Amino acid sequence: MCDSFDGPPPVGHVKAVDPEADALMAEAKAYQSEGKMAQSRSALKEIVRYHMLAPNAAEARYLLGRSFEATEDYRDAFKEYAKLIDRYPQSELYEDALNRQLAMAMDAANGKLSVPVFWGAWNTTMESSVVVNWLREIVEKAPYNDMAATATSILAKFLVDQGRPEEARMEYARLVERYPDSKFAPEAQMMVAQLWANNHTRGDNNLVNLSNAREAFEEFSLRFPKHPEARKALSEASNMERLMISQQLEVGRYYLERSHEYTSAIFCFEDVIRQKKLNPEAAAEAQELLAKAKAAAASQTVSES
Repeated sequence: MCDSFDGPPPVGHVKAVDPEADALMAEAKAYQSEGKMAQSRSALKEIVRYHMLAPNAAEARYLLGRSFEATEDYRDAFKEYAKLIDRYPQSELYEDALNRQLAMAMDAANGKLSVPVFWGAWNTTMESSVVVNWLREIVEKAPYNDMAATATSILAKFLVDQGRPEEARMEYARLVERYPDSKFAPEAQMMVAQLWANNHTRGDNNLVNLSNAREAFEEFSLRFPKHPEARKALSEASNMERLMISQQLEVGRYYLERSHEYTSAIFCFEDVIRQKKLNPEAAAEAQELLAKAKAAAASQTVSES
């Protein structure tokens, strides 16, 4: 049976005993007990390649992963754990393999894993693409919600640190939707709101971003009404509303002073004035600009006639 087989062992075909595999395992463990992790791989690889139906085949995969970890070959270690997870889902080592993957991914995300570059000339932190792929694979295969939520939270924070806020926001939103009872859910919902709020000064969708931020803060207070941050979330929602009104004022100012679209300017200023209770300063300024817009509109009408 060659190593290219990707599925779990066929049901009912696992051998009750395999003396040759047992002998190879004893050899591998003897090397590992002496700290000779690389030397143990030959025997372990023989088990997983030619004795994949042996009772100790899953353990051989696990020990291969551990041997690669010991020599800081983290990519190979992750792959070996992945093969165990894919091919031996009933193994008692299934969750251990996932936990090892998660531990490596956490260290990689925190910059604690170093890998050689340029044929070992120096070491650097793990590539961001590898970290993201590792964490997404763990989320996909995690056997219970806590592990999946943990991996998603780490992934989202990593994406923030990498300057990828939109991807991070989507991961936080997935966490809240898929794992609403997770201990990470409140922080994730708050991060969704804050990332929308942080984005309101970028691009041409300021009002949309502020509106999304307001809704996300309000959703926090609805989802987690007893959370210590619930009152702060409502306050932030009100602040987003005030910023939206200020933004509307600036849009009206642009129509008035730059593009000379006076009808649109009047509409914006009147909308700001209607929301005086929420932002009295903006409403007062809008009142002054409204008079100018109406005067300019009247003058334009006269000149056109």
